[in-house]
Amino acid sequence: MENEEKGRYFLAAFRILVGWLLLWGFLDKMFGLGYKTPSGAGMIDGTSPSSFVDYVSGGIFGDLFNDIGGNLAVDIVFMAGLLILGILLIVGAVSKLTTVMTMVFMIVMFAIHVPPEDNILIDFRIVLMVGMPAVYWLGGFDKLSISRWWCSTVWVKRFPILG
Repeated sequence: MENEEKGRYFLAAFRILVGWLLLWGFLDKMFGLGYKTPSGAGMIDGTSPSSFVDYVSGGIFGDLFNDIGGNLAVDIVFMAGLLILGILLIVGAVSKLTTVMTMVFMIVMFAIHVPPEDNILIDFRIVLMVGMPAVYWLGGFDKLSISRWWCSTVWVKRFPILG
């Protein structure tokens, strides 16, 4: 196996791991699995998953995120983003939109923590955001994915942005 192909497998693994981070965030916030979200405090129990922004009192965007936290529309968009992006990254489909939307999601999640709590400039969300274009442009959707099958479907042929 050539180094280039090995690199694609590592990028695919990175893609799948990022997908799992997002999907796990959805599962924990939906069902209150007792990790970041306490048991009995999941969305299914009536708790707002975007209420996590309540602790954002400092930072340059604190007022904005405190104002929108707990809003049902924000909850639905947030949870749908975690679920859909998580699944699409894991299976390796809709590569263009998934890459862009994951980057946007990470930027928003980073903005909640500006300035970062544990580093003067960056946190893991920036690393994930910068890694996503590498996954897309260097073939990380080509390996360990349904990408070939997905790109051959009628939907993608009709709407190439879904490729």
